[in-house]
Amino acid sequence: MRRRPIGLAVLAHAVIDGSVNTLPVILPVLADRFHLNYAQIGLAAALLNLFSSVIQPGFGYLADRWHTRWFIPAGIAWTGALLGTLGFVPSFLALLAVIVCTGFGSAAFHPVASIAVARASGSQRGFGMSLFSAGGNLGFAIGPVIAAWLMTRFGLPGTVAIAAPSLLMALALQACREEFEVATPRPAAAPRQKTAPIPWRQLGILCAAIILRSWAYSGLLIFIPLLLREQGVSLETTGYALFVFLFSGAVGGLIGGHLSDRVGLQQVMAISLLAFPPLMAAAMVVPGALRWILWALAGTALLASFSVTTVFAQELIPERLGLASGLSLGLAFGAGGVGVGLSGMLADLAGLPASVWFLNGLPGVAGLLALMLRAPISRGV
Repeated sequence: MRRRPIGLAVLAHAVIDGSVNTLPVILPVLADRFHLNYAQIGLAAALLNLFSSVIQPGFGYLADRWHTRWFIPAGIAWTGALLGTLGFVPSFLALLAVIVCTGFGSAAFHPVASIAVARASGSQRGFGMSLFSAGGNLGFAIGPVIAAWLMTRFGLPGTVAIAAPSLLMALALQACREEFEVATPRPAAAPRQKTAPIPWRQLGILCAAIILRSWAYSGLLIFIPLLLREQGVSLETTGYALFVFLFSGAVGGLIGGHLSDRVGLQQVMAISLLAFPPLMAAAMVVPGALRWILWALAGTALLASFSVTTVFAQELIPERLGLASGLSLGLAFGAGGVGVGLSGMLADLAGLPASVWFLNGLPGVAGLLALMLRAPISRGV
């Protein structure tokens, strides 16, 4: 394992995901400025999800064929610089244009950075990818806190500060660009071999499991605070609960990646996903201090498979690491986020508690799908 490129990639992942996740805090302020309704706010959030996640397989396809190391510093600089302009957009249409363009930067960064981490991890790919995922999850948890601090003290002009860490990180990545190995090594004199067929059935089952996990993750982050508010929990306590859930998820990703190198990818996926529903159900009904422990355990279980699913996809198609990363980190994760809209419809029809209980069960179904997977034969890069 080469620590320097992995460390840089982890830090960069924290910066770019933290920057992107400032948007949920900034959007309500922009909604007041432009008098937006909920449909317009939802459209803005959906566009960011679409253009930062769902198109990642396209950038992964490019990374499998050309030298695209420059996507890593360029993606993070592009994303941070555009997010820094959010406080100065003159209209709702301009806001949508900035969000769409921002998504391209994030979509370009993730598949290429994940390839670089996979190649730098050697035989410890599960642990290396768990570190990379933990960086993103930590950034995801910290981003709203930073945005709230900026909005409280500086208002919308404070968004310009979001660009600073992204640009500094991009300069550091550019200076160390030779550390990152992205292109697939091909011996010049080796005879051309037929590329192995893509196991679409296995990939389909894996992506379905990721979609269900992502649907639950994205939906619970939105609807759990609303449910806690209905139960009389203060806003401050709700914020702490979300932080515990997200931070524990980042730790869970590290634990899952570490265990996957020892007990197997499929085992970690299935056990952690099947463990989530009872833990989360208990966290919803148990009062007192025990609830905080259950929050932490539920977050740990839900995201223990976060990096594991990416490694599984990479090992199913080792000759197409970019495509594998784009499918698992981008398309499947983004498609799961789209399901949040369906959860909102269910909440309107059957009530908020019913929608939350439905979301709680989705990772369990994903765990059952994981039992149908066959572990990749080779762990080589």
